[in-house]
Amino acid sequence: MTAPDLDLTHPSNQHDPFPVYRWLRDHDPVHWSARLKMWVVTRYDDVSRILQDPVRYSSDRFRRMRAEFTDRRPDIEDVAGILRHWAVYRDPPDHTRLRGLLNNTFTPRTVERVQPRVQRIVDDLLDRAAGKGTMDFIADFAFPLPATVIGMMLGVPITDLPLLKTWSDQIATYIGGAQQGRDNIRSAGTGLKNVVDYFRVLIRTRRGEEDDLIALMLAAENRGAMLSEDEVVSNCILLLFAGHETTTDLLGNGLLHVLRGQCDVRLRRDPALIRPAIEEMLRYDPPVAGKIKVAIEDVELRGRRIAKGDLVAVMLASANRDPRQFDDPDAFVITREGPKHLAFGQGIHFCLGASLARLEAQIAFATLLRRCSNLRLTDDVPRWKPQIFFRGLSALHVAVS
Repeated sequence: MTAPDLDLTHPSNQHDPFPVYRWLRDHDPVHWSARLKMWVVTRYDDVSRILQDPVRYSSDRFRRMRAEFTDRRPDIEDVAGILRHWAVYRDPPDHTRLRGLLNNTFTPRTVERVQPRVQRIVDDLLDRAAGKGTMDFIADFAFPLPATVIGMMLGVPITDLPLLKTWSDQIATYIGGAQQGRDNIRSAGTGLKNVVDYFRVLIRTRRGEEDDLIALMLAAENRGAMLSEDEVVSNCILLLFAGHETTTDLLGNGLLHVLRGQCDVRLRRDPALIRPAIEEMLRYDPPVAGKIKVAIEDVELRGRRIAKGDLVAVMLASANRDPRQFDDPDAFVITREGPKHLAFGQGIHFCLGASLARLEAQIAFATLLRRCSNLRLTDDVPRWKPQIFFRGLSALHVAVS
């Protein structure tokens, strides 16, 4: 078999990376990417093993970044300095401390409490779309739903969400992987500076409040400096970013594949299938395509020597299509049973908001399919965002009736 173009930054591979993943799994499962300057790991067992091994693989990619690039790229210092406070980029014991505090904000009781509000937001969004006949599902539904939910939980005014979305998109273009030939550090730095300033002001107004996530983090700060103000600000940004970016992509990717596969009729007929269908959406085309780790020590993996300090990209989207783990992995099967997908990661960094994302998707698809009897795509070619490590649509136009 001839090797495809293995450059994951190429627009054709960002549109459809799965042929490249397939070739790498079969021929070079621990692949050195000269363009990305990192190892690319594509098989399920290897990805799972790395995700569950914080002793040999660090999540703090920004420590290396600051050490290597600060002298010649001071703008990297600004970006790395903020992102390093995110719980997802911390190792134990700091990760253990931050995760323990943030876990208290996503208890089953907290998630259950927001269910009626999620339903109201979904109904309001569909009411607005009802008279139009068509909508951009991403802009009109998939973004405002999770953004409003997490904004509400943080105490962010709904009128500020469009501005926060602009800054979040600037951050995503960097974290999600640069478009070919494009440097996104400066844009990400601008977005981060603006959103940091925003949350510093918001935090001042939330001190003394008791009904949102910011108040819970501030209460932790006040209990003996368990969280610094910088950590509160940075993790507000993390919750806002992760709380809407990935769920937006789950909803958009999911609807695309449901409508392409004409599964909507079956889901309307049997709503009990919505839960397993969402798990298949997560497996088949996950919002987070890959995560970056740093080797803490020299490691040998499938005969390749990964040196201490090397970056290692574990490709969740590839692992979820590994035929060594899943039968007929390139088929979208809403009744699929069997092994667990890796869309939410594994180990100590398993997605904090997984239960909230599932709840939003379940309510969204159940309501959408119940209320819209004739839902169809009006775009022939999906428009994918030019990213490597996130996977989502920039627009998805559908007819609604």
